[in-house]
Amino acid sequence: MRSLEIIAAFATLCSSHLAFGFSVQQVFDNSKDFKRPHAVKADTYNLNKRDTAPAFGSLQDEWSADVVGVQALRFEKSTAIAEICKKDVHNIETAGQLHQLLQSCRSISGTVQITDFMDPVIDLGGLQSINGDFIIENLPDVVRIQGHNLASIGGTFKVDSLTSLTSIYFPVLHHFDAIEWKVVPTLTSLSLAPNISHAKRITISDTSLVGIDVLENVEDLEIFNINNNRYLEYVKASLKQVHEQLSISSNSRDLQIDFPSLLWANNLTVRDVASVTFPSLQYVNQSLEVIENRFDSFEAPLLKTVGGTLGVIQNSRLVHVDFTNVTTIQGGLMIANNSNIEKIDFLPELREIGGAIQFIGSFHETELPKLRLVRGSAMVKSTSSVLDCSKWITPANGNSIIRGGRIVCTSGQTRNTARVSEDGKLLDHQETQFDIKPDSTTEKSSQGSSIVDKSKLSTFGWSLAFGWIVALICLATTQ
Repeated sequence: MRSLEIIAAFATLCSSHLAFGFSVQQVFDNSKDFKRPHAVKADTYNLNKRDTAPAFGSLQDEWSADVVGVQALRFEKSTAIAEICKKDVHNIETAGQLHQLLQSCRSISGTVQITDFMDPVIDLGGLQSINGDFIIENLPDVVRIQGHNLASIGGTFKVDSLTSLTSIYFPVLHHFDAIEWKVVPTLTSLSLAPNISHAKRITISDTSLVGIDVLENVEDLEIFNINNNRYLEYVKASLKQVHEQLSISSNSRDLQIDFPSLLWANNLTVRDVASVTFPSLQYVNQSLEVIENRFDSFEAPLLKTVGGTLGVIQNSRLVHVDFTNVTTIQGGLMIANNSNIEKIDFLPELREIGGAIQFIGSFHETELPKLRLVRGSAMVKSTSSVLDCSKWITPANGNSIIRGGRIVCTSGQTRNTARVSEDGKLLDHQETQFDIKPDSTTEKSSQGSSIVDKSKLSTFGWSLAFGWIVALICLATTQ
């Protein structure tokens, strides 16, 4: 009996299960038109196959079209950015203009020129290169210029008339054509890359910099001109060649210069310097000028030729000069007003001078043992009466080394003059003694104060008498 009850219950359970399955199938069959995610149709007979409905295809097409549109927009935007960065000149007058340019460009093909800029800081942000010039002029309010990422300037980095500027900070700038910084009187801080790889021309003028040592890896320049930096104490450079001009002048009188590797320069000027060393210098193509310095010694022991004029002028403390290996000076030779030089004997190997000679000072001897030809004239003038002029006027071998037509040698109060022919023969000779007299202008003025023109004395007397008569008549009339 118990078994029959169990069988009946099981049969009831099975029939209810079949009914539920049939109703579920009907629900699925009646929902054929419903859209499912991705429009996938359920296949109860073959669950391994899966169709992609046309709805997904259209969705894919729409998505693809959107992507293409976005890419096209991005391309157009990219092209626009490139065009902005390719402008020949960018004139920047506000911080907003600068910010807009820097948002669009990491590299600029043309020139960036900043004028009428009111903000105190010019910050180039992420800008990495400027292929043209970078020009900043006439901005009295700017105190700092910086570019943390700027590595290259294809043209000139020009800073002119920024009277409040204190700092130039470009820690990775290693490539530029030229630096031209002028009239930046408060500039005290300078930072450039330690590994400068390319530079042609450098001019730094009118700053408050104390030292310049950013050129330790630069060996070749066209121009290196450092002038009117009143606090400058040292200049160090590893230069080997300067093709146009090397000039250090009118800076602090305590300035020390160190060019240990310099081999040759086209023009070389050293002025207002406390000390200088050129231990490797061999050639100066044009002029070498050493003027108004404060050092007591100037040495260029390896120098061989000077293509223009060699001048050592008004160095009041100069005692020792070394031009041991100079053989040829193609221009003139001028040694003048170096009050502590007693002998002009520091050119022992000199053989030829292409121009004139001018020696002026208090020296008592000139000794140029190997000099054989001076193509110009000669003026030798010393306040010392010990100087022997005969070696210039009447040389021992009969012919003068002077071929320029005229010789004037003054020793103390004796002046010797001579004319020579082109082959060195003495044409005439005259010796003159003269006294040192007071300045003629002073003498005349003192005489003029004590001399009266007698021809006009009578006229003056008659005028004075007539004046008294008129005064007396006027006095009588009033009474």
